[in-house]
Amino acid sequence: MPILFLTTESQQARRMEAKAAGASGWLVKPATADELLNTIKLVLR
Repeated sequence: MPILFLTTESQQARRMEAKAAGASGWLVKPATADELLNTIKLVLR
């Protein structure tokens, strides 16, 4: 099951922690609708 993080954190260390925890994707807020849709498409591939 894909897991997408939508967060205010943009630090690379946090991204690596999320990936180690099973995250499939990462999006930093505020995000536009287009960014969200594109990230979802990438995660679902």
